[in-house]
Amino acid sequence: MSKKQESRKPRIPADLSAWEIPDEHVGQSLGQTEIIGVLRSSLERLARQRGWKSVRVGSNNYFAWIRERPLVRVSPDVYLLDDPPRGISDHWRAWLPGIRPPRWALEIVFEDWQKNYDPDPAKYEMLGTRELVVFRPDAAGRIDGTDQAPLTVYRRTEEGAFVVSYQGPGPVFSEELGVALVVVGEGDESLLRLSEHEASTGIVLTATEAEEAEHAAGKAEQAAKESERAGRMAAEAALAKAEARLAELERDLRDKEKGPR
Repeated sequence: MSKKQESRKPRIPADLSAWEIPDEHVGQSLGQTEIIGVLRSSLERLARQRGWKSVRVGSNNYFAWIRERPLVRVSPDVYLLDDPPRGISDHWRAWLPGIRPPRWALEIVFEDWQKNYDPDPAKYEMLGTRELVVFRPDAAGRIDGTDQAPLTVYRRTEEGAFVVSYQGPGPVFSEELGVALVVVGEGDESLLRLSEHEASTGIVLTATEAEEAEHAAGKAEQAAKESERAGRMAAEAALAKAEARLAELERDLRDKEKGPR
């Protein structure tokens, strides 16, 4: 591991009590709710498209990993979990048999920069997550000389260390998802989207977007059929009119050939 990577590793505090999260519910802003909803739906469609059979795409569930300190835990905004056992839906205790840490996780940051950029990556390092993405919407499209980038990606090295592998505006390829992460929009209204290409093309649609696209395609197909039918009817009418005119001219010609009686 390089010295640069070592310096960018998350810091683990000596006193883990600072990491304890009480049971009271923490509300979300409308912007955060939209980001989570869009990304989760897109990730669920990606999992179906790629045939990931035994995975769970979830959000805002607790993951604890120290039996003696169950309140030391994380609650990723969106996560991907392999081989989830049945019967568990909201609180994953990683010390129990058959429960893995999330392979991929997302943390959304708005104002409390230090809280999310410092302790949370270290928590995910201890938990065993392979890739963590920290998304800061309010930094998207902003040029103010700060080092607060919209996207920061932590990845597990071959030696097992958890280090920053990318920090910037994106797009950036996610090794665990196999797609690019793309920031769409600016400021608090920006969203994090999945793309089949790092050129920001081939956005993975949400279920609603896919339904709307299918509906639009259906309407376009129907309109094309109706246009084709109308064109065919117009052509048939023009042909019938031309044939009638031809028949009329043929009658006139025959009448002239017969002459007066």
